[in-house]
Amino acid sequence: MKTLTLLTVLIMLFACQTQNISLFDTEWKLKTINGKDYSSYNPPATLTFTQEESRVSGHAGCNRFFGGYELANDNVSFGQLGATKMFCEDKMELEDNYLKTLEQVKRYRMKGNSLQLLDGTTVILEFTN
Repeated sequence: MKTLTLLTVLIMLFACQTQNISLFDTEWKLKTINGKDYSSYNPPATLTFTQEESRVSGHAGCNRFFGGYELANDNVSFGQLGATKMFCEDKMELEDNYLKTLEQVKRYRMKGNSLQLLDGTTVILEFTN
């Protein structure tokens, strides 16, 4: 009985551990901008960091965007971003807000299965994988 109890506890402990999720080559799905929930948009706004080329890309709600980034410790900054130029009436507010907020990012933090982008000390963008 002790063995069964110990085995059950060990299985539960390992099952509850968080996965070690990489910042890179993960399609991060936008959850919030300045605390406002945007997770219900379909398709979701996304962000993907490619390590080898120091490139970032994603979907901003209507258009795809792309550009470079610089990363040092927990500091991150984005270079000038390019984007496709489609118009989606119901998603332009999200897109404008998202891309303008990306320009303000100075730091990043991984927290569980979330990526948080900060303007210093305040989380301004939050993503899940």
